[in-house]
Amino acid sequence: MQCSVIGNRSRGSTQSVMNLLTTACVGRLLAAALLSASVLVPPSTIAQPVTVDGKVKISSNENVWGFSPKALARLQAELATGNYYNRDEIAEFIKLCAAHNGVKENYIMATAGSGPLLSLAALAYAQPGKNVVTTAMGYTSLVNRFEARGGNVKFAPLGADMGYDFKALAREIDDNTVIVYICNPNNPTGTLADPAELRRFILSVPAHILVFVDEAYLEIADTGLKPNTMIPLVNVRKNMLVTRTFSKGHGMAGLRFGYGVGHPEVLDRLGEYSTSGPSFLAAIAAQEALKDEAFLEQNRKNYSEVRKYVCAELTRMGIEYAKDPQGAFIYFHAGIPGAELNAKMREANILIGNTRESGVPEGTYKNWCRVSIGTKEQMDVFLGELSRILGKT
Repeated sequence: MQCSVIGNRSRGSTQSVMNLLTTACVGRLLAAALLSASVLVPPSTIAQPVTVDGKVKISSNENVWGFSPKALARLQAELATGNYYNRDEIAEFIKLCAAHNGVKENYIMATAGSGPLLSLAALAYAQPGKNVVTTAMGYTSLVNRFEARGGNVKFAPLGADMGYDFKALAREIDDNTVIVYICNPNNPTGTLADPAELRRFILSVPAHILVFVDEAYLEIADTGLKPNTMIPLVNVRKNMLVTRTFSKGHGMAGLRFGYGVGHPEVLDRLGEYSTSGPSFLAAIAAQEALKDEAFLEQNRKNYSEVRKYVCAELTRMGIEYAKDPQGAFIYFHAGIPGAELNAKMREANILIGNTRESGVPEGTYKNWCRVSIGTKEQMDVFLGELSRILGKT
């Protein structure tokens, strides 16, 4: 391994330079050793705290199992170069990501999480008189920004088991529709669309309308990405955008990295409103995370196992929940106002989500709450307190 110091130094600082050089070399050697050794450390052996700052935090859909040790080691190896701007790290990620998803490199747009892509779509497409069509009780980041820009939002009702009703979505599309937005799995209900039905619906949408599929949680669904992703459709439909984030399955929420996959003309339209991209540190971590498929698979199994465990416990207590959740959360009927349950949980140092109503009359889901998936130990704390509050056994 070579270590170098860039730039000239005066003779009087030779020893200081040598000290810096030695420190940098040792740091990179240690990081390289961690990178090579991390393959020997099973993800399940990494201990996770039950509380964060004394609280059980299961409110924001964060991945409690963390991110790839290989990504961590690469970050540690590169931290000392944080005084330089991004070099080719984002371009390298895009090359890797394109190959991973079976698309051309100019079909990938890297962003700081997938949230910016939601905002960019609203900025690029919203205008007075135009509308976005989505489902009630869905994720509202894009539609809220769209409405703030003067556009309209049309909500289709939920289908059976709080899932998507594609016939209802199709009925909402009109001459002024510019975007159809689908979050799959849906947030907050956690329901996963049947992939065949979703494909048929997408291909039935008029060609001039952008179909936006948000796959933030798809990597942690029981059946994973391959049978469910809509990315292959970007090769056959021009007005199509699929987004992913590294915040959920890859556990990099604080590092902020995500990407969109779409036709270059769609990405160019979004890019007109973009002000900055992700940091080079996030890009190199994303490279390693994308390559570490074993770690992602372990995280998927972790989510699947704990989801099923919590659902079984809720069923045992007679508590209704959105059927077959596939995201990083479960949406359940608390039996008391969600605000009240949240307050009681906070008193016990447990943080959970709220009702997250959208596209329905106010109060329709006032007794429902969303709880994020944590470790089994965290969920046992939550379930125990829930049982006590509701008088369940």
